[in-house]
Amino acid sequence: MTLLPRFEIQLWDGSSFVIRKKLTFWRDKYEFDNLGLRIEGNIWDLNFKLLDDRDQLIAEIRKELFHLTSTYNVTVLEDAYADLVISLCVAIDYVEMLESQSN
Repeated sequence: MTLLPRFEIQLWDGSSFVIRKKLTFWRDKYEFDNLGLRIEGNIWDLNFKLLDDRDQLIAEIRKELFHLTSTYNVTVLEDAYADLVISLCVAIDYVEMLESQSN
């Protein structure tokens, strides 16, 4: 049990990953458990890449600026990861929304 936010994302194939907030003093920091991919870039500005264990590019996610609503450009290069990538984007957007409402 923890007092910090924790989100478990369950995928259709039964696999899941967890987003959990770390205790920090200056800036919100989150960790991802069981994602199975390496994140490169700035995940909270939604400008990042997902790479597999062989450093193969799996997906690129970029948040588009100057829109009234959240708009993303998501490129998935491996179809097997499509659900995970879209779920990750939705989960990050949801966490950001909750954080902005609490401030």
